[in-house]
Amino acid sequence: MEKRLKRKLDFTILPLMVGMYILNYLDRNNIAAAKLGTLMQDLNLSSTQYSTCVSILFVSYIIMQIPSNLILARIPRPNIYLPLIMTFWGILSACVGEVQSFGPLVALRILIGAFEAGFYPGVIYYLSCWYTRLELAKRSAIFILGSYLSGAFSGLIAYAVMQTLDGAHGKAAWRWLFIIEGVATVGFALLSIPILPSLPQNTRWLTKEERLLGVVRLLEDMQITEEETRKGVVMEAGDDPTEGKWQKKVALGLRQALSDPKVLVFFQIMFCISGTASINTVFPTIVESLGYERAETLLLTAPPWILCAITCFLNAVHSDRTGERFYHMIWGPTVSLIGFVIGISTTKIAPRYVAIMILLQIYNSWGVAFAWITNTINQPPMKRAAAIAVINIGFNVPNIFMPYLYTSGMSPHFYAGFGVCIMFAFFSVCGCFVMRFLLIRLNKRLAQGEIIDGMDGSTGFRFLY
Repeated sequence: MEKRLKRKLDFTILPLMVGMYILNYLDRNNIAAAKLGTLMQDLNLSSTQYSTCVSILFVSYIIMQIPSNLILARIPRPNIYLPLIMTFWGILSACVGEVQSFGPLVALRILIGAFEAGFYPGVIYYLSCWYTRLELAKRSAIFILGSYLSGAFSGLIAYAVMQTLDGAHGKAAWRWLFIIEGVATVGFALLSIPILPSLPQNTRWLTKEERLLGVVRLLEDMQITEEETRKGVVMEAGDDPTEGKWQKKVALGLRQALSDPKVLVFFQIMFCISGTASINTVFPTIVESLGYERAETLLLTAPPWILCAITCFLNAVHSDRTGERFYHMIWGPTVSLIGFVIGISTTKIAPRYVAIMILLQIYNSWGVAFAWITNTINQPPMKRAAAIAVINIGFNVPNIFMPYLYTSGMSPHFYAGFGVCIMFAFFSVCGCFVMRFLLIRLNKRLAQGEIIDGMDGSTGFRFLY
């Protein structure tokens, strides 16, 4: 029955999440491909103004992270909430195709960031409501494949649009890029609502036995007893919000998350990983430094993302199979660091493109990282939701300032951008060592029978590292 339940979930949740993430990344980063068209000239943008348009999205994105995830942890129907915010950002993205100046573009990018804020941490939280600790890394990696496939497809889609639709109905090609991808996002979101399952306890198209199994297997995975459930260690979505109970749980969950040293270490790790991975917002600009024309540049952006998708999936599958997180986390930043060193050292086409091919290997840590986070920060659910949102803030802060390190005048060496990425890659590895040491100490305390974060060491529960 459990295999049948997981098969049902995998064939409904994962394809939709991957599709949503592909469109999420297209809508967020299509401005990088549009720059290779006539965006700069049509809107009379300076290089600094363009960097502002890229980074401003992440300001509202960061501000809305925690409120959005706390709302998601509260509502009993995440299958409606996630497509709903997707619909809004799709409409706003399509509107970008009609802007005529810098001001409206900035305003729309701010609004897009606000609605996109709830998607990534929301999905990670949503997956943790269905899958056990040893099932999450592989599923998270499959979900994150959407961003890598988006990186590959974005160049190919931009190439097709700019080659065929430039001037159609009096619009520049880059405008069609935003309109087409925005409309596709809205359509996909609306189709997802009746298909996505809600939560284990209230998904109507599951049988009563499957709904019960969905709840029980997560409780068993976290070694939560029936008595602890009654005491409130596990708080279900749909708790009675009267008499300020929900507000108190929100405040408590946020306070617990911010006072947990594991959350702070994960914040540092994800901040550094993001600082390295922020090249995704300027990747076409980096590839353009090879000196090829627009068409060849757009096509050359695809292979590094395809390689990244393959290695990320294999890394996450092996991590779930072995139950090991630390070593699967550190090799991606290490390989990426080597790529940045090569990239900053030479402008020769062959070694430069080899460096570009491996720069994105930092993303191998991404899927494993959020599985490691949800494995480590378990209960109560409101704390978990707040912690994921807080950590994801750290994951997005570097996206605010990193685009300014890759302006056109810094090509082809990108000394500032590549140098900062080398530093971030190194410190992300250091953070992983700190987390491993911390979890080893906590497991020793659990083995002595202590209760940590509501987890009773006498039941055999141990943190994965």
